[in-house]
Amino acid sequence: MDEKRRPVIERILKRIEDHVEEYRAQEKTRQAEADARRAELWEEAAERQRLLAEAVAEGEGDRASIEEMTKQQRVVFVLHREDLTGTLEDFAGEGDRLVKVVPGKGDFGGGRGIEGIKGSWLVFEAPE
Repeated sequence: MDEKRRPVIERILKRIEDHVEEYRAQEKTRQAEADARRAELWEEAAERQRLLAEAVAEGEGDRASIEEMTKQQRVVFVLHREDLTGTLEDFAGEGDRLVKVVPGKGDFGGGRGIEGIKGSWLVFEAPE
């Protein structure tokens, strides 16, 4: 009886070994695919980093040109709440003069992808 069971056990062990070999081959293929994908992602990340660096460099150049333009045109864009539009128009209509700009504290971009947005208090003086 022992001799009859031996071939059955050998066949079972052979099937197990075949499954293990198949699993190892599949795992090796998956690992190679993962390594290739990882390399591809690193290349894409490096390209994005390069593009970001270019955009930042261009943006720095734009800032200088915006500053030059505002000085030439004597116009500045100011962020304010909607309900203050009338107040600013009243100051202009009454001939009030801007006498001081007091920079606000903090960055109004607040981490929403628009960092560098600052606010300022505009101090006006009524005409005499």
